[in-house]
Amino acid sequence: MENTGVIKLRKFSIKDLDRIMEIFPDKSVTDPIGLTIAKNPPKVTRQFEEGWLKKTISNYSIRKPEEYSLAITLDDALVGSAGLKKIDYQNESLEIGYWIGRDYWGKGYATSALNLLLAFADKRFHPKRITGLAFTFNPASKRVMEKCGFELECIRRNIKKGKDKFYDEYAMVRFR
Repeated sequence: MENTGVIKLRKFSIKDLDRIMEIFPDKSVTDPIGLTIAKNPPKVTRQFEEGWLKKTISNYSIRKPEEYSLAITLDDALVGSAGLKKIDYQNESLEIGYWIGRDYWGKGYATSALNLLLAFADKRFHPKRITGLAFTFNPASKRVMEKCGFELECIRRNIKKGKDKFYDEYAMVRFR
């Protein structure tokens, strides 16, 4: 199904906390990004998310932040997050990450958001190499990256220990 609304990226504000707590703690959202597959997964709490939001907001005023996250909005309503981390200014590289609420899956919104994030990253950080990671049990995320020009660099075997087994992940790369 094609997306029908307008996807945009904007800076987070502390007012986004309630909406984050509505859509992010959903296990179907946190499992594919590896948050809850560990033996002792971290709890998604209001306190933790508020701390993350405050750090994210403070990064907006740093000239060379190590990470930078933006809110994904659909017709001005928060539906997810897209960010840059491991920003390496010397080697002109960074890693992307994103999540989107379950109600918005399969409609092209993640692909639209990632394309916007990549345009932002190119303009602000000028990376030559961009990486993205997705667990092999989340082929939809791999497909989003492929639609945005990423190629499979390798499959990292046994990269994360879960409750009863190790998980593999796709390492995707895009060069500018």
